Amino acid sequence: MLENIYVNQWGATGPRVVMVHGGAQGTSSAGHRNFREQEPLGGQGWQLVVPDRPGHGQSPNPGRPDSAEDDSLWVADLLGDGAHLLGHSFGGLVALFAAGRRPEAVRSLTLIEPALLQLGARAPAVRKVLLSMALTMVLPYSKATKAKRVMKLLGIPDEFALSKNDHDSLGGALGRAKFPPKKEMRRQVEVVAEHRIPLLILSGSSSPAFIATGEIVAEMAGGRHVVTPAEHHFPQWAGAPFNAILADFWRSAEAR
Repeated sequence: MLENIYVNQWGATGPRVVMVHGGAQGTSSAGHRNFREQEPLGGQGWQLVVPDRPGHGQSPNPGRPDSAEDDSLWVADLLGDGAHLLGHSFGGLVALFAAGRRPEAVRSLTLIEPALLQLGARAPAVRKVLLSMALTMVLPYSKATKAKRVMKLLGIPDEFALSKNDHDSLGGALGRAKFPPKKEMRRQVEVVAEHRIPLLILSGSSSPAFIATGEIVAEMAGGRHVVTPAEHHFPQWAGAPFNAILADFWRSAEAR
């Protein structure tokens, strides 16, 4: 599987960090775009391994929908003898399942606004978003309209789907994407807790749903939740202040 995955590497020395981007097929999501502001960390003592998920960036389309469980297989391989693991949005779901496959190889786990809203469903703000998303996908909207509504609900910037063709592709991809059952998500969180993997969940300040989910999942796994300033679903684009949080967390995990 790994031979079909395009991988950027930023930095040649220091602890290894595998970074998994989010997004759905049909958008401009890719490792180097989603983590563009983290590249300087490669010159600050970290080896950043930044793959393009199948059907994204320079990785070929696998002929299947986005699948967190399928992607977790090759992400687990990228951990090598041991690495810090980070995932954003749908990539956070992928990273969680990869950690569950090889917990002994995970030095720390960082989840940025992960696609774990089902685990936060007891919070009213989360239930509201989940209901709105469900209605969007079942009602007879066009694919482009579905995409625009979901992007607004999740706080995804317009630059990820600017044209009608982009919206059509995204709307179709969202309808096909494979999410694991809630009980499997919960089980993976339990694995993180059982193995005492250092966990940091980062939420931007603009989404009550992601903030509530971050609090709930961090509590479940014995991790830490931090809210950072952000006007959209990509708090990592804040650059240096966000990178300082990451580096401090990785250093503390290394010390352990």
